[in-house]
Amino acid sequence: MELASFEEYIGRPILQRGRAYFENEHVESLEEVEKGEWIATVTGSEEYSVEVEINKRGVVSEYQCDCPYDGDLCKHVVAVLYAIRDENTVGPDVDKKKANKKKPKLALRGLLDRISADELKTFILQYSKTNNSFKSDFELFFAEKDDHFDVEKHIRELIRKTTKSYTKRQFVDYGSSGKLGRELGKVLMRGEHYMSQKNLLDASKVCMVFINEVMPIITYADDSSGYLSDAIDNAISLLADIAQQAPTSLKEKVADYLRAELGEELYFDYGNFGYDMADLYAQLCVDIGQVDNFIRFADAAIDEFRNDDFDYGSSFFIELKAWVLEKSNRTEEAQQLMEQQIDLPKVRDLLVEKAIDNKKLDEAKVLLQEGIRLAEEKGHPGTVHGWEVKLLQIAEMEDDVEMVRYYTERFAFSGYFNQRYYRQWKATFTDAAWNSVIEDKIATIQQEIKKRKKANAWVDEVQWELQKLGPLYVEEQLFERLFALVRQQTNLDTVLSYHKHLYKSYPTELLSLYVPLLDKHAEAANNRKAYCNLLDTVRSLYKDLVSGQETLMQQMLRWKTMYKHRPAMIDELNKALGKIE
Repeated sequence: MELASFEEYIGRPILQRGRAYFENEHVESLEEVEKGEWIATVTGSEEYSVEVEINKRGVVSEYQCDCPYDGDLCKHVVAVLYAIRDENTVGPDVDKKKANKKKPKLALRGLLDRISADELKTFILQYSKTNNSFKSDFELFFAEKDDHFDVEKHIRELIRKTTKSYTKRQFVDYGSSGKLGRELGKVLMRGEHYMSQKNLLDASKVCMVFINEVMPIITYADDSSGYLSDAIDNAISLLADIAQQAPTSLKEKVADYLRAELGEELYFDYGNFGYDMADLYAQLCVDIGQVDNFIRFADAAIDEFRNDDFDYGSSFFIELKAWVLEKSNRTEEAQQLMEQQIDLPKVRDLLVEKAIDNKKLDEAKVLLQEGIRLAEEKGHPGTVHGWEVKLLQIAEMEDDVEMVRYYTERFAFSGYFNQRYYRQWKATFTDAAWNSVIEDKIATIQQEIKKRKKANAWVDEVQWELQKLGPLYVEEQLFERLFALVRQQTNLDTVLSYHKHLYKSYPTELLSLYVPLLDKHAEAANNRKAYCNLLDTVRSLYKDLVSGQETLMQQMLRWKTMYKHRPAMIDELNKALGKIE
C-alpha cells in the first residue's frame, strides 16, 4: 500500500482508532533510523514499539508492532503511518498552525546528541546500582577495556543467573524455554562482537563457556520449540568460524576443549551436537598436526558406539577417521580402512572420488553399482539416487550418450518433473528424432496411469495425468493437450498454475472455468486475508481476460449483495472495485 493513500487499504474501525491515537499525540520518539526505515513508540495503556519501512516509490513494504493484536495491521501502526506522512509534509509552505504543532519527544539518538559525557557517566553509575541486568550488559559489552575482566567467569555467571530466572522446580517449561533460548542468544552475541573486533581469544572463550553451560540445560527443559538447541548450534557454528581464522596456539586450545567435552555422552544423547563438534575437532587436528590424537579419539568412539542398536555413531567416526587419514596424506592407511569399511556410503564415496580423480572410471562405476545394490537392499532411495547421479557424471565424462539418455530421462520423470534433466535428455536427440521420442514417452506415461487406475479405482486419472504431463506439455508448447486436462480440474489453484500459458489462447473457456471456482472460494473465505487473496486473484484475471472484464465486475457486485453481512469482505470488495473502475 502507498503511504499517500494507505487509508484505502485499512478497515474503518482500525483506521479510526489509529487516527485518534495520532491526533491525541500518542506517537512518540518517531525517528527515521535509515532512509525509509522508521521506528516509533506509541503510548496508550502500555508502550509499544513500531517499525515501518517505506521504499523509494512511497510504498509501505514492511511494518511491525510488538502489541498482542492478532490481525494484519493494528491501530499503533496506523498512528505511525499518519505521523510519518505528517512528518514528510511539514515544510516551509505548511500553514503555521500545523507547523507549530506539539513536537514529539526526542528519539534516543537525538537525546544522546544533547547529553554530555559527564551526564551520561552519572546516569550509568546511578542506573547500574538499581539494575543489575543493565550493569552486566554494560560490563560485558566493554569488557575488552578492562585488563582484569574475566570473560569466562562473567559469561558463566550470566548464563547461570539467566537460567535460574526461568527455572521452576528444577524444570524449564515449554513457554520459558523459548524465552530462555532468546535471552541466551543475546549472551552469545558477545562472542560475535568479539569476533567482529578480531578478538578471537575472548570470542572463543564465550563460545566454549556457552556450550559447556547451556548443554546441560537441555536435560531439564522442554525444548520442543528448539530455541535452546538453536542456541547451542549457533555457538558451535560460531566456534568453528573463529577456529578457522585462529592462529595455531588458539586452535590447539579449542582442540583440547573439544576433546575434553566430547568425552561426555550428553552431546550425543540430545541431538547432533557431538557429531558437529567432532567434525570441528577433526578439522583442527588436521590443521595443527595432531592427527594421532584424533585417531586415538576416533578409535575409542568407534568402540563405544559399536554395541549400539543403530550403527550411525560407529559409521560416522569410521568415515571421519578415513577423511582425516586421507587429508593428512596417510594414503595407505586410509585406503586400508576404506577397503575394510567399504559398505559405508561416505567411505565408498571417498573411494569413488579418488578413482575419478585418477581417471579410473571403470573402477568408479563398479564401486557405484555395488553401492546401489547395497542401498536398494537396505531401502535407502536417497543413497541410490546419489550414486546414480555420479554414474551420470561419469557417462558425461565418457561421452556415453546412451547412458546420459538413460539417467536424464529417469531423473526428469522420477517424482516431480525436473526441467533441467528433461532439457538435458532432449538435447541428446536431433530435432527430427525428438518428435517420435516424446510421443512414445507421453504414450508410456498415459499407459502407466491407466494401469494405476485399474489397480486403484480411487486414483484421479485426469489429475494424475496433469501432474505427470502438464509440465511436459508446457515445455513442448502442446497447449491444446494441456487445456484439455486443465478444463477438467475443479481446483482453482491448479487451474491458476497454468493460467499464464493458456489465457491468451483460451480466454473465454478459462473464464467459464473461473467463475464457479471463484464463487466457491468466495463462499469459503472467512477472514480479511482470504478476502484479499481472492480479490487479488480477480484483479489479476481482470487484467488478463479483457473480454471477461464485465463478467468479473458483475461477479464482484453480486458478492456485495450475497455477503452484505461480512463487513471486512465488503470493505475489500469496495477497494478492489475502486481500483478497476
